[in-house]
Amino acid sequence: MSIQGIGKLGGYLYYIVGDATTWFVFISGYLFYYLEANNFKYGAYLMKKVKYVILPYLILSIPVIFFWLSASQNVLYGLTPLNFMLWSLIAGGIAVGPMWFIPMIALFFTFTPAFRFLARTKAIYIVTLTFLIFSMFSSRSIYNANAFLSFLHFFGFYMLGIVAAKDAAVLERLKTETKKKIIFISILAFIFFGYFFPGMASMPNSFFNGLGLLNYILVGKLFLLIAIFFIFEQYYNRENKSLGYLARISFGLFFAHGFMAAIFAKVLKSINYIDPIVTLFAEIGVVIFVSIGIVVLVKKVLKKWSRYVIGC
Repeated sequence: MSIQGIGKLGGYLYYIVGDATTWFVFISGYLFYYLEANNFKYGAYLMKKVKYVILPYLILSIPVIFFWLSASQNVLYGLTPLNFMLWSLIAGGIAVGPMWFIPMIALFFTFTPAFRFLARTKAIYIVTLTFLIFSMFSSRSIYNANAFLSFLHFFGFYMLGIVAAKDAAVLERLKTETKKKIIFISILAFIFFGYFFPGMASMPNSFFNGLGLLNYILVGKLFLLIAIFFIFEQYYNRENKSLGYLARISFGLFFAHGFMAAIFAKVLKSINYIDPIVTLFAEIGVVIFVSIGIVVLVKKVLKKWSRYVIGC
């Protein structure tokens, strides 16, 4: 990310936008319970995920893996071509960085019967709180290359999403004044931990090195998530065509943005110098808006088949 070249300001910006994965994991847990819990058929659920998540992942990843093999990338890791391919698919982010998310979320898909069972018991609150605390005192794995460690790291946020959906009626009945206090305290906590965030250089470089150390970014994301959840709660039942469309193509944007980020980084290396602020805005423009354009184009060309290629 070009944000890393902005110095101290970049550190604060990273605190704000870094590890947004927590929100996607939260939304995944929320949508699982909201859409599936009362009419859940495990086989049909997994088949849907295979068709619209795993298949696009394979279609988009395998050509890139072959490209890296043609460039002898496997030799750099001391792996045979077959082992490099298997490792790339299991780890996810070796060929295209953001793809690490798919093997991790596939683990969540696999264990959905256990989550559904937990949701019927009071134990879900203990499990959620325990793993949220664990998230606050752990870090990502090296290069996000271990799906199981990522699963453990983000598990608390997935369970929080389930709890939020399960207790949606209870949360909705909270008094307006209570919600305002929650929002205010959450924003204050977000700012507080951001003020004391020691910077990107202080962040552990592996999951195990980060165990027991306070993860300021995860703490901040939790409080910001709580604030945003209650701020936008009043709009959940209102249709917004623009946001609704972005939500429908969100998985396509996920797949496209990884490629655009890689292309942007490659082009940037060939340019001697650009002001870091200009680079940041250029990256946002290229990665976000070009990705939207690509998804719209692919959907127009492939029509209903686009779901099998880009997930939407």
